[in-house]
Amino acid sequence: MVSWHQRIRDLEEENRLLKRHIAYLESVIRQYINENTPSSQIPPHKKTAPKEDAAKPKKPLGKPRGSAGGTRVPPNIDHEKVVRLDQYESYLGEPIGYVERTVVDLPTLTKAQWTRYLLAQYTDPVTGQIITATDERCPKQGCIGPHLRSLITLLREQCNLSEGKTAGLLKSIFGFDVSAATIEATLASTARLFQPSYNALAQTISTATIKHSDETSQSVNGKQWCCYTFSTQQHTYYFTEPSKRAQHIKDRLIDNGNNVLVCDGHSIYTWYSIKQRCWSHAIRKDRWLLNDKETDERLFLHEGVSGIFERAKNLLKREPPGAHLLEEVLMLRNRMTKIINYAWKDPECEKVANYMKNGWDSWFTFMFVPGVEPTNNLNERDIRKHVMRRKISGCFRTEQGLNDHCILLSMIETWRKNDLDVYRELTDAMKQYNAYSPWQA
Repeated sequence: MVSWHQRIRDLEEENRLLKRHIAYLESVIRQYINENTPSSQIPPHKKTAPKEDAAKPKKPLGKPRGSAGGTRVPPNIDHEKVVRLDQYESYLGEPIGYVERTVVDLPTLTKAQWTRYLLAQYTDPVTGQIITATDERCPKQGCIGPHLRSLITLLREQCNLSEGKTAGLLKSIFGFDVSAATIEATLASTARLFQPSYNALAQTISTATIKHSDETSQSVNGKQWCCYTFSTQQHTYYFTEPSKRAQHIKDRLIDNGNNVLVCDGHSIYTWYSIKQRCWSHAIRKDRWLLNDKETDERLFLHEGVSGIFERAKNLLKREPPGAHLLEEVLMLRNRMTKIINYAWKDPECEKVANYMKNGWDSWFTFMFVPGVEPTNNLNERDIRKHVMRRKISGCFRTEQGLNDHCILLSMIETWRKNDLDVYRELTDAMKQYNAYSPWQA
């Protein structure tokens, strides 16, 4: 017979083990469900909007009454075709009118064409060297022409298709049978072609007055690497390193004391002189706590953090950034001081307050420097292009494959930001490279 004293000790030990296990499970869940979790992956019971969002009147579905219609720009008509029932017009007579319909379609896709080039060779009378003629459609190496190489690059870097799916698509549409290894080699040669432009892009972003930065993990043949992304309004630059270190960023960014770096405030950026911390990260943290459990402390924290940011945005709607806002910024900093120094009983609120304290000198740079955004959303959108590729492919088999991906994606996103035709830029660059001959330089 077990005594009641022993029974109590057993229950206490069981309760202790259960509490420890619950704490472990909560720590594991928080790795996947936290303030940075995309809304599409948040469980339904966590999707509760703050009171101020719920109080906003919902917009009615559909277009409002009196709307002039869609805003799509009318297309440029390439061809116009009149469709008539000629063989029946002896019975029906002449048309009484026409119904206009505008249709977009692709021209009939043809099978891949093989061309044999006979490149003439000459002997230089001065040096005795053999000079070979060039043609823009004939690559210097391999058998894949510029248009097909451009298509392969876009399928891999913009559509995120694997080598196997790319090969299957080319065979089913164009009748071109190609192996996955050939596609990988084609991407590598294309990346080498754009290496000088990629290096110039790195220099341009390094000296930019305002730039954004972020990083994410990436697996390379089972080893954990880090993919960094630098962004401006006109440029995007991706690069990778085996680790997440401040030195990798120092090697690529120039800090002259005047440029501004917009970032998430990670410790690898503490060395940079003038920074703008991302307000989206701070607001997500306080909203997450309020949605998880509404208490007086969490409501006070939310009104403080989100209220400060809303006040700052409203000020900039009335006046441009500049030194004349110094008094207003000091008032906002005073409100933030109350949040930081408040005697928090909720440890989660204290974490957010410490987060605000760590970036004390970098929250209001956007109030003084024109063109600086208060969030790092520009870079978040850019780095998402790589994250989508990572989610689909999982990992890269070689370091060179990851570097080639960074080169090509950097060029494609930079062209896209400047409203350039990506396919034409790829093709023109390849044709120019094919037609180049050193002896004419």
